[in-house]
Amino acid sequence: MQLQLPETVEVKGIRVLTTRQLAQAYETTRQIISYNFNYNKHRYVEGKHYIALEGNELRAFKASHEIHDNLKYAHIAYFWTEKGALLHAKSLNTDKAWEVYDYLVDYYFRVEEQRKVPVTVETKQKSRPNTRKVVDVPENPQILKAIQKIKNDLICMNVLLDDCKMYVDEDTYVERRKSAAEVVHIIVKDWTSLLNLKPKLVEKYY
Repeated sequence: MQLQLPETVEVKGIRVLTTRQLAQAYETTRQIISYNFNYNKHRYVEGKHYIALEGNELRAFKASHEIHDNLKYAHIAYFWTEKGALLHAKSLNTDKAWEVYDYLVDYYFRVEEQRKVPVTVETKQKSRPNTRKVVDVPENPQILKAIQKIKNDLICMNVLLDDCKMYVDEDTYVERRKSAAEVVHIIVKDWTSLLNLKPKLVEKYY
């Protein structure tokens, strides 16, 4: 299998990848890359796993680079370092992501080694741990969307319940309590929808 090196991007002297480049390399979507980042944000350290640009720094970057798709309209942009690409490979945990990550380390992030090889190289096959069958929820957009809907329902419920604790007139209290009760039905409906979604089983390394 042949892989093509992505276009070189450097931010603050560090070689990085845009979300678009990383998604294309790992054969996933920008939305899943962003979701995995937000879901595991406590694991990411700015400057170590990613570089965020906004304001004048982002405008200067846009002015000096060819910008693709919605990055040109972004108010803040994330660029992934070698260690950030590793965390994303772990989140996806697909054969493709691990193979491409090895390739990127050898021929993209490690500049000196990258200079010694042609732009197109054969992916090296490295040893992998054992595999196990797991659900594909982290890469299943339909299930992720259903989970996010329930999370939004719970946030709404929390706000309504907090409103019920305030000093208000009786009619307002009754109305707020009624609104909270209606959200319960929405939560049940969304939970039922989630329960009806069956994930696929995929093999993952561990």
